[in-house]
Amino acid sequence: MNDESATNAIVRAGEAPPPSLTPEQMQQRRADYNRLVRTTRLANLVLEKVDFKISPEALGIKESLLNRNIGATTKVMSYGYDDGTCMANVIWEVVLKFKTKTVVKCHASYIVSYDGVKNCSDEVVELFLEHVGKVATYAYFRALYANLDWAATLNSQPLPVLQLQPKI
Repeated sequence: MNDESATNAIVRAGEAPPPSLTPEQMQQRRADYNRLVRTTRLANLVLEKVDFKISPEALGIKESLLNRNIGATTKVMSYGYDDGTCMANVIWEVVLKFKTKTVVKCHASYIVSYDGVKNCSDEVVELFLEHVGKVATYAYFRALYANLDWAATLNSQPLPVLQLQPKI
């Protein structure tokens, strides 16, 4: 995924409702999601692991010849049934390639948790963590990557700003 489509895919991932939902179910799901957004509070955001690798030839390649891909995955660790705290592992990755060879790779894993989860389906909690958890961790990942990029004297363009676009 390239930089431009990366931010859109980050936001849109998981938005498409299953076709079997009735309008009433969709309305309830939307109400539950909006309630989670209003009532939950960020409890923890922890950088769990970082892996940054750069091959020496990356430093001699003109930036315009590098292809950068950004991606993220979210894995739910807890739905908050027992204690009202939902938790996810959000993994960000940036890969720079020259032709077909990976010359830079940055992988960062974050654990994010939110307190205040009540009476929500697994699907709504997953959607919440997919959207809100990614937005929360992206700012930290973007800063981390900028620091690693600077320390490696790579001098690549900053990662794109996350742009939230409304559903049309």
